[in-house]
Amino acid sequence: MDQPHPHRNPMPAPALVATDISKSFISGIVKIQVLNKLSLSVLPAELTLIAGPSGCGKSTLLSIMSGLQYSDGGKVVALGEDLTGASMGELEKFRLRHTGFVFQGFNLFTALTAIEQVELPLNYLGVGKHEAHERALEALREVDLSHRANQFPAELSGGEKQRVAIARALAKKPQLLFADEPTSALDASSGSTVINLLHKIAREHRTTVLCVSHDPRLIQHADRVLAMEDGEIRRDWRTESDFDINEHLHATKGIH
Repeated sequence: MDQPHPHRNPMPAPALVATDISKSFISGIVKIQVLNKLSLSVLPAELTLIAGPSGCGKSTLLSIMSGLQYSDGGKVVALGEDLTGASMGELEKFRLRHTGFVFQGFNLFTALTAIEQVELPLNYLGVGKHEAHERALEALREVDLSHRANQFPAELSGGEKQRVAIARALAKKPQLLFADEPTSALDASSGSTVINLLHKIAREHRTTVLCVSHDPRLIQHADRVLAMEDGEIRRDWRTESDFDINEHLHATKGIH
């Protein structure tokens, strides 16, 4: 009888699985194929980076895997739930309950203070006013912005705005966090702060973080890096591993 590998941890079930995802867009009379039967498996409680140049399809892939848009074909399973046939309303409920988002453009409301920005999704979740305030304040503390809680976006720097956006996502205690080019509008110092926060969220909160970026600074902080080009994943590597990633990907119909 085979003995278990003494140094190998049990293989975790993937948090996200995309199988044979296709997506195209029409530009005038030309059909542009952005993704062509792309498959991907993402493990929980890790920072997975999809890296590649602008226009390679990485943001489209993130949007499909997070339930923000539909694919033309294929299947997406998130946290064991099939998103492929879900209605728009069902996808909205899934995103509200289970996901957080960090975008390049921050997506803050000009008329709300930092703490009100963070409280807003908690209100939609039905969290009581006092608890929402405490959770929002704690999230701002975690991104080192509690002293700026009552400032409006116009009074914040770009890096501070992005940290407010991260706090807004973090306060929901999401199982999945999606980040789309979170550092591209920031200077080097602010970008490094954001990168460290994303890594910390995956490590300490056990949140699955899927990030797309062409920022090379992110690579050294990621647990896994997928290099994407022309709608395909060309390379897949990990910084360190206790199990065979190829074996895992084969088992989940991932990349071969």
